[in-house]
Amino acid sequence: MILIKNKMLSFILLILIIISLLIFGFWVLVPKFLETPKFTILEKNKYLQIRKYDEMTLAKIITNGERYDGLRKGFIPLARYIGAKERDGPKISMTAPVMQQKKGYNNWEISFFMPSKFKENQLPISKNDNIEITTIPSLILAVITFNGIANTELLEKKLSKLMKGIEEINYKKIPETEPIYSYYNDPSTPGFLRKNEIMIPVEAVKNN
Repeated sequence: MILIKNKMLSFILLILIIISLLIFGFWVLVPKFLETPKFTILEKNKYLQIRKYDEMTLAKIITNGERYDGLRKGFIPLARYIGAKERDGPKISMTAPVMQQKKGYNNWEISFFMPSKFKENQLPISKNDNIEITTIPSLILAVITFNGIANTELLEKKLSKLMKGIEEINYKKIPETEPIYSYYNDPSTPGFLRKNEIMIPVEAVKNN
């Protein structure tokens, strides 16, 4: 009887280990297979990278509320858009990251990068009139990458470090532009596995 119980416990433990590995693999591997915007690294230091991003097409929506609430309000309709829930046509592959940029007091622009195989005029029109499809030109961004749960305290700390890093190289923040917060993982992912980035539009400093 004891032998049977031990075998049962070993079997249950093995199943739990397999399930844990599958969940861990989902958290770690799935984001690596998602398409991300293409860029070239122009320069870097210990804080950041200066990246030149290729032209990209976005599906975006304006929301309001505190930062997390604004993100949630934007994510849901955009996820329904790529999932063909409020439009005709096939599903669109999920990409990364989900991007968030402030647009006035308590207003946020939430955007999904569209797969590069689509041109703007090839993407279906949403039945949600608040969703806009737009193509933005190539741009230069200073980017800091970090892990953790992207709460206000962590974002402010990393933004401060990013600004310090920009001061150390021959670039400057473009006036009247807001940081872009980028999130790569599902909210169920443990904080230490979550990849986040903050991006700031910059331009090279002209030497007189």
